[in-house]
Amino acid sequence: MAQFGAKRPRFAPVKTTPEGALPTYDFEKAVTIGKLVKADLTVTNASGELYGDDALAEKVDMFASGSLALETDDKTNEVHAALHGATVSEETSEVTDSDGDVAPRGGLVYYKVIIRQGARYFKGVFHPLVNAILGNDSAATKGSSITFGTSSTAFNVFRCNSGAWRVTKEFTDEAACISASPPPRSLRRIRARRRNNRNTDGRRDKNRLPLWRLEATA
Repeated sequence: MAQFGAKRPRFAPVKTTPEGALPTYDFEKAVTIGKLVKADLTVTNASGELYGDDALAEKVDMFASGSLALETDDKTNEVHAALHGATVSEETSEVTDSDGDVAPRGGLVYYKVIIRQGARYFKGVFHPLVNAILGNDSAATKGSSITFGTSSTAFNVFRCNSGAWRVTKEFTDEAACISASPPPRSLRRIRARRRNNRNTDGRRDKNRLPLWRLEATA
């Protein structure tokens, strides 16, 4: 397998956090962070070892936390406010970062382009519960050559109430990855999930759909 692309990082704030299930999201407040340059995930595991008869008898490694570093071509004021909880003035369009700002928790998705045995696949990567970390900033003068600057955003990755901290899915078509048109063999599972995702009045709750379906439901 070879990876040669990454695209479309999207963030939507959490709406509810039901017990034993993935969060639901406020898709009306979803934002595209920018054009994805790079995404680096670092996982921290909690480890435990048991020794008996002078030898290692048991060892357990479990997910404890994660950190995702995103590099994008840009991060607009709207995106900055959505990710970091900053305030945007409607009158002046000024963005104010304050010491009392709280970065909202939300779901984050992007997809990778991979090639396997000559066939191209598009792998959606979904982190159900993250929040952004306000990082450093830099600026540089123009020199004799052109150097493009990028924007970096780091996210804490949490385990949600279902126990999941990452969900992935592969598609054979890029448009299907964006719109998440279900493959035929999955229709039965999709229909069952849609029945379970209906409100008490019979309407489907789009906030419970997988986040990579955001393009089709927003």
